[in-house]
Amino acid sequence: MIKIKNLTVIKNNVYILKNISFFLEQSNIYALNGKNGIGKTTLAKCILNSSEYFFCGNIFFNKVNIKNYLTEFLSRIGIFYSHQLSINLNNIKNIFLLKTCFNIFNNYKNIFFKIINYYSKILNYNKKLLYKNTNINYSGGERKKTEFLFLVINNPIFIILDEIDSGLDYDSTIIIYNYINKNKNNKYIIIISHNKNISFFININYFILLTKKKILIYKCI
Repeated sequence: MIKIKNLTVIKNNVYILKNISFFLEQSNIYALNGKNGIGKTTLAKCILNSSEYFFCGNIFFNKVNIKNYLTEFLSRIGIFYSHQLSINLNNIKNIFLLKTCFNIFNNYKNIFFKIINYYSKILNYNKKLLYKNTNINYSGGERKKTEFLFLVINNPIFIILDEIDSGLDYDSTIIIYNYINKNKNNKYIIIISHNKNISFFININYFILLTKKKILIYKCI
């Protein structure tokens, strides 16, 4: 279980989130909703203990208090965050970074290229991007497909997807949605999306509504 207790987040002396508490249960998909600027991405980044923000309160992931650890350690214990705006990494080839992540999180080293080739094909992913600097001069859709490849390679326990469908073509979006539906068992999944029809494609279990005063959680029937 993931527990968020009395979380308050401040940036530049402005309160973004104030004293919110809720918990997440395994094998469920949560859709995080709220107005633009309300703090959805902020909440996602705090779960990875981002240095962008000052926050008080506690976030427990499998009894580990996230506040006490660096982002690198949190990623190694199974937390994955797909950025709304992917980070540019100059002088680091995409394939090198993917293979490094794969070696960290997987014991079966010989299946790396099988996985990459399979998902590159069904996503219509330009393989030339694998040998370019990560996210440098990528289109919006190429960035999202690259993020998805990292998700597949890492196979994390706790998945946070911040507008993973933004800028994607319809077919690629459906492939990613289907992957999420098929791989939710024993995982925690939070999806941030402006797609109002997302519940038609993803089997959402709960909607989390973030407002200025409180957080509301609605179970899907």
